[in-house]
Amino acid sequence: MSLPISDDNALCQVREELALESEEDNHSSEENSEVSEDDHNFVPRFDRVEDTPDDNEGQDDDHEATKEANTTTMNSCKRKWEKTSNSEKSVSGPALKASYKLALRVAQTKQPYEIAESLILPVVSLMCKTMLGEEYEFEEKLKSIPVCETTIACRIDDMAADVRAQLVEKLLKADYFALQLDESTDVTYDAQLLAFVRFVDHNEMQEEFLFCKQLPERTTSSDIFKVIDNFFHEHDIPWPKCAALCTDGARALCGLKSGLIPLVKEVAPQMIWTHCMLHRENLVAKDMSDELSNVMDTVVEAVNFVKKFQTDLFSSLCDAAGEEHTPLLDLSGVRWLSCGAVLPRVFELRASLQAFLVCHDATELAEYFSDNAWLTKLAYLSDIYCELNRLDSSMQGCSTHIIQLYDRMEGFLKKIRRWRGRVREGIFSMFPTVEELCGSAVLSPHLTHTIVAHLEALDDEFGKYFPEAELWRKDKTWIQFPFKDSAADGSNLTVTEEEQLMDISCDRTYRIAYETRPLIQFWISCQKDFPQLTAKAMRSLLPFATTGLCVSGFSSLAYLKMEYWSRLKHEADLALCLKTSICPRIDKLCATNQGQASHYE
Repeated sequence: MSLPISDDNALCQVREELALESEEDNHSSEENSEVSEDDHNFVPRFDRVEDTPDDNEGQDDDHEATKEANTTTMNSCKRKWEKTSNSEKSVSGPALKASYKLALRVAQTKQPYEIAESLILPVVSLMCKTMLGEEYEFEEKLKSIPVCETTIACRIDDMAADVRAQLVEKLLKADYFALQLDESTDVTYDAQLLAFVRFVDHNEMQEEFLFCKQLPERTTSSDIFKVIDNFFHEHDIPWPKCAALCTDGARALCGLKSGLIPLVKEVAPQMIWTHCMLHRENLVAKDMSDELSNVMDTVVEAVNFVKKFQTDLFSSLCDAAGEEHTPLLDLSGVRWLSCGAVLPRVFELRASLQAFLVCHDATELAEYFSDNAWLTKLAYLSDIYCELNRLDSSMQGCSTHIIQLYDRMEGFLKKIRRWRGRVREGIFSMFPTVEELCGSAVLSPHLTHTIVAHLEALDDEFGKYFPEAELWRKDKTWIQFPFKDSAADGSNLTVTEEEQLMDISCDRTYRIAYETRPLIQFWISCQKDFPQLTAKAMRSLLPFATTGLCVSGFSSLAYLKMEYWSRLKHEADLALCLKTSICPRIDKLCATNQGQASHYE
């Protein structure tokens, strides 16, 4: 004789079976929300409970009543389960797609995963109720969208994997690609290696995020190479396609004997290494006399004093004084453009800053802001760093190339030399902040000498840190000026390549393309008719000139890996939040993944 089953035990058993059946259905390989008729009409193990054998014909009426109650309870649960399944069937396709699109937006805006469930979906529901009224049946459909934190994380992983698969496919089709690498320590003190890739796709130059990998404790050149090599082998990317590598000046990356460069050259002998031009320019800008360096140190000290104590009070003081800008900006040693932003702001707020320092008994600091000679040096540094920032900004962008950037740097050096002569003549119109401060007054010989000496030092340091500039451009005149009669002079072109250059120089169609398109786009358009010459030109135009993309990537990584948010799989988020031309194929992902029931209540 079987023992009677209590109501609680039967209900628990039913719930377990329903949960098991729901889990199997959610992970089925069938199309989204396809539920067969048999699935709706079958609830596991109900028959076993209903048809429990009874060997004792004299069982009491309580047992019969218990069985009847159990059957009624299970039938009620079965009807509720079928109703839920039918509801999922009607909306699971759109709901799944909406879930992917919502996850994509969360990743692109670098928001916590739980925001979808805790904020976005409830707000959308309230907006629909307000705008459409209570009579529309949208709430149940919204609740069917899977938006829990775990689901959003899975969606982001799926889309990041799809973006990477598309990127790898494009790299395998490309003739060559260039790499940009940089390593840094994040907010959790883990060493991270960021990589970006540059290649030609559909007659356009593309720059894409490749990977972000955590490095072991010892960030040696062999460790860095192993991470890159493992990624290439995992995705079957051939090393010989790596035509160029751009890094900063870290010894582990740029060492010619024990660094990463010789290791890469062993597997990619034709690889060209380029030292980040922004990194070198930053080193040039940091080299200044003790006199000007003391001005920078004083500015940093004053800014840190305000930031440490009363930032809001200082903003209120600036408001009361009618200042156009109220907050001071932070000066960062790793952000190349920060000096060009901080120094003008300090000079602009100098009166309010002096008053604030006096009020807080920082009289020694305050005295500097009433010293005309010191303010003149501050004004000059503000102007010269703004010019350096303009040069920095011109060195970034997908359409830039090394030859072009060397030309821009040469133009900047010519301006420096001209400025030096004008300062000697007492002309400061090229430095608007200095001219605003001094007006028609003549600077002292000492200040004039200080400015001239700094301009001379800049000229010398550019030559020291960019010794290869002229050599790089020497045999590449034909790339920049293919229609020049003497373009091939001094070049290392083969007979075939030189003949193709002659054909191009006599083609009016290509001349029009050369005059109307950027240089990179012009040479890409020559690929079909002049493949050998174009391949040689692109090897000089393809390399990255800076590691600016890595710097931007580390800024996003620092935001993603905040202390309370470090659980994120940051590589997947970076693949979606950094600027990219590759979009995840959401329709394809929806077609291959089974719909998942919403956890939103």
